[in-house]
Amino acid sequence: MNMARPQEPGQVAGAESGRRVLATLSSFTGANSVWTVAEIADHLGYKQSTAYRYIGILRETGFVEPCPGGGYRLTNKVLALAEAHDEARDTLADVARPIITRLRDTADETVLIARRRGDFAFCVDRVESTRPVSLQFDRGQPMALHSGSIPRLLLATMPGPERDEYLDRTRPLLAPAHVQMISDQALRAVREAGFSQSSEEIDQGIWGTAALIRRSGRPVAALGTAAPVSRLTEERRAELTRLIIAAAEEISGRLADGY
Repeated sequence: MNMARPQEPGQVAGAESGRRVLATLSSFTGANSVWTVAEIADHLGYKQSTAYRYIGILRETGFVEPCPGGGYRLTNKVLALAEAHDEARDTLADVARPIITRLRDTADETVLIARRRGDFAFCVDRVESTRPVSLQFDRGQPMALHSGSIPRLLLATMPGPERDEYLDRTRPLLAPAHVQMISDQALRAVREAGFSQSSEEIDQGIWGTAALIRRSGRPVAALGTAAPVSRLTEERRAELTRLIIAAAEEISGRLADGY
């Protein structure tokens, strides 16, 4: 006969199953990134049937996936939670918002900020122009690092060994045109310049430019804008790139000043 566990002070009544699901999710750490159901059951003191149920809930909601060997690992869905944590605790959003809003008003183009988490770039803030454009890169949306001005800039400025490992895995899967965009020479040029541009790489008819945001010299994010190719001259592209670089430098300066 199963006996209900006594409720601890401050605990929400009737939430034991929810606590167990969260305990299961929290078992995945850097030191223990893969678990079998039997290992989870032993680790948390569950029956295997109970551990199966909670792993099943996490699979259903997209937080874990099976991997070779019969175990389970976290999916990329948890990266969005990590990004939300960083943004809630970081000064970047507070510092950048008035600057990117002013930039949007000056340029009258949509402005975005993105950060890298693992193999993906995530949009963490976006302000729309009075002439909004349809972009895949929305808040919380993960984007591969090999396409687009913002993701490629984040890729170019990754730590060298991590970048090389990513490229070794990714290049064999890409078309030759994309491989050329992320060649060692191309990424070195982006890294040295501190900004990048793209044309119709992610969204058809869209050109973009991006510049690096740094904190104490360390890359932390990328600032970019996107606009339809049809309304851009070479002079306009140069102007938007100049505005993006200046705004990224202003944000970087304020982060360095301890705002």
